[in-house]
Amino acid sequence: MSKSSRGGALSPGRATIHDVARIAEVSTATVSRVMSGGKPVSAEVTDRVRAAAREVGYRPNPAAQTLLRGRSQTIGVVAPDLANPYFAEILKGVAAEAAEGGHHTLVAGSDEDPDREYRSAMELARWVDGLLLCAPRMSTPRLKEVAAASRSLVLINRILRHPSIGAVVVDYQEGIRLLCEHLASLGHQRIVYLEGPPNAWSDRQRQRGFRVAEALKQTVTPVPCGSAMRDGYSAVDEALTHQPTALIAFNDHVSLGVLTRLRELGIDVPGELSVAGIDDAPMSAHMDPGLTTFAVSTVELGRLAWQRFSSDPAAGATHLSGELVVRGSTGPAPRRRRSQASAAKR
Repeated sequence: MSKSSRGGALSPGRATIHDVARIAEVSTATVSRVMSGGKPVSAEVTDRVRAAAREVGYRPNPAAQTLLRGRSQTIGVVAPDLANPYFAEILKGVAAEAAEGGHHTLVAGSDEDPDREYRSAMELARWVDGLLLCAPRMSTPRLKEVAAASRSLVLINRILRHPSIGAVVVDYQEGIRLLCEHLASLGHQRIVYLEGPPNAWSDRQRQRGFRVAEALKQTVTPVPCGSAMRDGYSAVDEALTHQPTALIAFNDHVSLGVLTRLRELGIDVPGELSVAGIDDAPMSAHMDPGLTTFAVSTVELGRLAWQRFSSDPAAGATHLSGELVVRGSTGPAPRRRRSQASAAKR
């Protein structure tokens, strides 16, 4: 129990705005203005109110503060897969920048479910100052609904032509071009691309990047896959039926599943098959062999998204470039290949 200097015992955590007003000898409206930083109050009254609040351990109700200020100092972030290190790194960049700006971060995951993503975004929009949607999978009409419901909206790795929506995107077409040119320099002409989620805008950008393959005399065969390790593992057997000399995975997370399955099948990487990924996830340098990949600073991606959110969300799209990182998972195309399809059937 703590006793107020003006009488009356207060239990910790039970102090109210009325207690502060009584001790500071002001109205509750004045206490509210001081605590919310609203209309100006004299320095002498402000000091008296804050001293009284400290004395009784009073803390304003966040919901009430939001109503008074019209802002929550909170940003909502929705990501399709919170288990994917790619999105974890983006969140790290967003949260660090938001904290410096005095904002909290609320995060929701959708598990690659567009309906769940839409519901999460619409619910968050009721409470936060704005939304950052990481690689949103929902349809364009629904995305426009979210934009209408949000005070501010920035997309990561998706572009939607809308006057109030900003975007920060990675140049994945450049990434695919760099990977294809690297593989061409090693003599690879038969490539399988393990596709990302069907609703992923960034997967469409990757596939556009393969236009360079024709000029490089490469044949690229797309195989349905996904964005998770288990997807890469499951897609390997079908991929091998196309007799590729190289695989390019939608992301590094998928590549890890690919390498696991190839190891089970006894297929040497890169001696019999080269494997490359995209994004340069934290574990990519530590795979066996290390993964060749298109490296993108995901923390920087999150930082740029916050900058767009906090300045002018609707000012078009910011494009982020990456670089090719060559490691041990790619090597010269084999002159003679044993039947990979037979290996997959074992």
